Amino acid sequence: MEDMKPSVTTSGSTDGDAIETRFTALCKNGLALDEKACLNAMKLFKETKHLLSSNVSAIGSGTLEEAERFWFSFVLYSFKRLSEKIEENTQHESDESGFSLCQILRATKLNIVDFFKELPQFAVKAGPVLSNMYGEDWESRLEAKEMQANFVHLSLI
Repeated sequence: MEDMKPSVTTSGSTDGDAIETRFTALCKNGLALDEKACLNAMKLFKETKHLLSSNVSAIGSGTLEEAERFWFSFVLYSFKRLSEKIEENTQHESDESGFSLCQILRATKLNIVDFFKELPQFAVKAGPVLSNMYGEDWESRLEAKEMQANFVHLSLI
């Protein structure tokens, strides 16, 4: 007998719609992002949602709920960091990235050490999407490897 797990596969599916609704609620209610920031974060989420569905068992403890919380955090962190760098480079002022990693982790009920342990997997899987959306230098601007190394080192102390 096949093990039935919830599916997150297409944006037309009920599960996919429910996940998008939860992500939108997190953006609007959990982080109080404005409409423009929500739409931009949702764009990145939609572009990577298929990766979430194919990697649920490899993220965190392997439950859909935990994988979803990690994915939401990864998307929001990436959106924040990469939007922040674009804003610095173009000298435009925007409230789009006016939230912190601490706020993201608090809203998704994750700790920072676990987040940075899982982040490289997200970066590998979502790399092509991030490159298309934010440019070839997304990885250096995200600074995920450096941050992960610092937090892993701190967790060992």
